[in-house]
Amino acid sequence: MPPRPVNANEIGHGPLNWYESLPPITRAYGTVLFVTGLLQTFKMIRVFWLALLWSRIYSHFEVWRLVTNFFFCDKMSLRLVFRLIWLFTYGKTLESQTYQFEPADYLFMLLFGALCILATAGLSTWLFAVSMLFVFNADGLIFMILYVWSRNYPDQPLSIYGLFTIQSFYLPFFYVALEFLFTGAFPWVALVGIAVGHLYYYLYDMYPAIGGPQLLVTPTFLKNLLADWGLGRRINTRAAPVPTGFQAFHGRGRRLGAN
Repeated sequence: MPPRPVNANEIGHGPLNWYESLPPITRAYGTVLFVTGLLQTFKMIRVFWLALLWSRIYSHFEVWRLVTNFFFCDKMSLRLVFRLIWLFTYGKTLESQTYQFEPADYLFMLLFGALCILATAGLSTWLFAVSMLFVFNADGLIFMILYVWSRNYPDQPLSIYGLFTIQSFYLPFFYVALEFLFTGAFPWVALVGIAVGHLYYYLYDMYPAIGGPQLLVTPTFLKNLLADWGLGRRINTRAAPVPTGFQAFHGRGRRLGAN
């Protein structure tokens, strides 16, 4: 069993209160994963229509697959439960603390991660003909969240199953190793998620900190879109008005004593 994800005091009067206390972006994404997993369990949807199948995108123009492949993780299972626990624990911390006043930055991080994962999937299909490795990519986003969280909070001791303690920085790699041991399959999507998380963290935090330019900037339209939904602050892009008051002392300056 993974580290306890929530404080009992946060649950309030029941699961509904806890669910409503989750930050909106994390809550929405977790809800999508839960619903698709539930529907697949009862055979109410065909996840074939959600999968990232490049041949269908090219030949039938099924472009929605570029998005929906991130909407399914697994049917109702311990694997899905653990993924939701990680998302609701570490995604909640990122959204409500690290990006507390800028939810658009958190959403931009997820969009950047999704684009990088899609690019990796496309290149692997084109170069190595391994398209089936990246059919569903929710794991990539979840492990990206895990990694970015571990870099923002690297020194926290975490108890694993009550057996031993590891430093939070190593948590994503521990879960990758655990996935490999339990399934016997190499978790390529999770590793890509960690790599994308490192790329994001380097470009967004590390590179500017050593004097480089800020290469990743959340678009203003995304900030304003979320502000219209009540999330974050609207950015005013209009130019400041030209002052129209008394202008007598405005003009070209001259050095005192100069001819």
